Amino acid sequence: MASILYKNDLLAKMISKFVEAAKSINALGFSLGRCGSMILDVTSFMPEGSNTKSAISPEYALKKEMPGLKDRFFYVTSYHCSFEQFARTPMDYGAIIRITRSCNGYEAIADHLVKFPKELDIFLSAYSFINDARMNSLCFIHSYPMELELAMRKLNGAADKFLDLAEDFSPDQTWTFKDKFRVVSSTESDFENKISEALCGKNNVFVPKHGLYTFGIDPTAAADKTAAINLAAKFINRL
Repeated sequence: MASILYKNDLLAKMISKFVEAAKSINALGFSLGRCGSMILDVTSFMPEGSNTKSAISPEYALKKEMPGLKDRFFYVTSYHCSFEQFARTPMDYGAIIRITRSCNGYEAIADHLVKFPKELDIFLSAYSFINDARMNSLCFIHSYPMELELAMRKLNGAADKFLDLAEDFSPDQTWTFKDKFRVVSSTESDFENKISEALCGKNNVFVPKHGLYTFGIDPTAAADKTAAINLAAKFINRL
């Protein structure tokens, strides 16, 4: 079966940017082995006829109907694969999924059938509420920057304190997440929905002992936010 990237330069270029973002996350040590996942909206890059292309997977149910995902396609990294593995052979550790017409499920249509990450429902739920034409290549990244984990423990999980100190130590970087940083505890009831709600409000979300969720208008922007937030945390840890 020919890759869906065959003779599709625009899609190939966008997925190349996605791979470069994964390489950056890995090189900076934000993935801790097999931790992390990424998703990219590739709807505007899909070739004609993609809505009728045969699926290569069964249909997977979403936890709820999501009309905001109607006619959307996403490129997703595989569950429990390292960013290093993904960056080496992205089409072996990633898949393009299509939202079903009923908007209550999804199915893989290319290139390989993979096990989908646990964060997929969180990402899709968040995206379903973001209606912004400027973000037709929206990307979400889940990573685990250790400096941020340590800084938030030091600050007892206080998001406001983190933002105040981040502005003091790296004012040139805080534009990437100023007033858009939230903390959600995994011990809260329905915490996955709370992550989605924070993300759809265009917040970057930290979950103690679980990692950081960032978003961007494209993969580069999402990775840059991860790096900027971790840089602020690094300065805070020097106090």
